Amino acid sequence: MLDEKEIALVAICTDTPAQLREGRPRHDIQGTLLSDADLSATDRLNLRNPFNVSPRGLGGLPIPTTFLVDAAGKVAWIDQTDDYMLRSSPGRVLGAINETLD
Repeated sequence: MLDEKEIALVAICTDTPAQLREGRPRHDIQGTLLSDADLSATDRLNLRNPFNVSPRGLGGLPIPTTFLVDAAGKVAWIDQTDDYMLRSSPGRVLGAINETLD
């Protein structure tokens, strides 16, 4: 469905590039994976979790956030959660794509 709508998936996470390379085949991840192991992108976007949750000894974690960005580069939809273990469900994202980007 994403290919049909010419939507690219880009994920930014705190894993290192080596961890991303190892995890990609195991999780069958499609799309582009970018490393933000030092949280520099997280901090530029002001998305560091204010509770400084750090389960793996990191200096913190990002607030789980999903953005839909239209072809003009405008943020069309944002979904966030306070729980670092939760992510936007595929159904919720697909619904937002159908409502927002069609």
